[in-house]
Amino acid sequence: MKKQKDQIPQSSPHKLLAGVAQTTITPDAQGTFLIGPMQPSTGVNDELWARALVLSDGTNQIAILTLDCLGFDFAFNDILIQAVSESSHIPTENIMINCSHTHSAPITIPWGPWDKEKDTPFHRFLPEKMAVVTKQASLHLEPVSLRYRREATQVGFNRRFFDGHSINMAPNPNGAILPWVDVLSIERTGGKPLAILFSHAAHPVIVHGACTSISADYPGFAVETLIRELGDETVYMFAQGCSANINGFPLRGGIDAANGAGRDLGQAVCRSLKRMEEEISVDNIQIKSMELELPLQDPPSVEECQRMLAQEKDANRRQAFSQLLHYSQSSQLPSVRLPIRAFGIGDLCVLGLAHEIFAEYHHYINQISPFADNIVLAYTNGVECYVGTEADYDLGDDGGYETSPMGAAFLYQPRLPLSPQSEELIKKGLKHLLGQLATR
Repeated sequence: MKKQKDQIPQSSPHKLLAGVAQTTITPDAQGTFLIGPMQPSTGVNDELWARALVLSDGTNQIAILTLDCLGFDFAFNDILIQAVSESSHIPTENIMINCSHTHSAPITIPWGPWDKEKDTPFHRFLPEKMAVVTKQASLHLEPVSLRYRREATQVGFNRRFFDGHSINMAPNPNGAILPWVDVLSIERTGGKPLAILFSHAAHPVIVHGACTSISADYPGFAVETLIRELGDETVYMFAQGCSANINGFPLRGGIDAANGAGRDLGQAVCRSLKRMEEEISVDNIQIKSMELELPLQDPPSVEECQRMLAQEKDANRRQAFSQLLHYSQSSQLPSVRLPIRAFGIGDLCVLGLAHEIFAEYHHYINQISPFADNIVLAYTNGVECYVGTEADYDLGDDGGYETSPMGAAFLYQPRLPLSPQSEELIKKGLKHLLGQLATR
């Protein structure tokens, strides 16, 4: 049974301490390869930022970092977490790194030409930048109280349209969406909030291929709106939700359209702040983590892999087909890691999942969570594949970009989509983890 807020033991509203800091992480204006246009950048429209929030109950400390980045493979994300932990003395298991997944940023996920772009100045300076910003936040803790609200708004649309035969990337008015923004206000004792953490679920692809300028897309413009409306004494942190099958609207609309969507999202956050009511009563901060091993689908036959390899001329695709051939010749397939991390803060759960997660999983969490309020983040602590539902994977070759064998799975390093049984494994894991977190 879902807990009610009045069942939480009462405690001092100022038992919590918090610190926040931010820094720009914008790469070189010229020549940085961008995933949206799949071309080198020609300038900077707006800065990319890293922001760190540290919360402490006097015993446990947690850190939530939000970045205007695409996402990271596990190996590089582990480097970032280790740098953050060493600088702030916050345990690695108490750290979430969430990426907005803006497509107008450097390619930093193990997709397509990632390997060619990985050893760049951007990646070399990022660990130090994140270490410094988290240390700053951890050294300036002050008493705070928390308030939370979910406010209705919609920036995007479900992008998986079934035409009766196969999935196409087009608006689906009947598809799953997450039409709200979750807003957590971290409030000083008097004065403006210290920080506002807000999460919405929509791919930041409004700029995308329409422009070769670096941009945080609509999340960055939402932050700019909040600064104009509420002032710059507060740090505003956007965290991406389960948006794997949701596109910001309009796709490839350009800078002006992204600015308009960010304005609308920022105004929804402002509405939420005006309507917030009681503070969250926090006895302590709970931390739970787990890691699932998700199975992959079977590869094509040896003969089929050899045929595709012989016909392919592109060097990158030949490398991918060679990996598929290796899988088909092996007696054992690799699996995909799915790290899940959860922070229990009173009757609020902040849950972070790796990878590009379909919106249906957030709806499931809302149904089964023992917490009254749930902020669910994807693109957290690593991005190496899409995570769809059983029904999507059952479509096979007709499953569209996100779940078909020759779609995104082939471009990501696993090269194969997840098995349909992954949905059941994920749901069981989520239910177990949330149950553990609520037992406090």
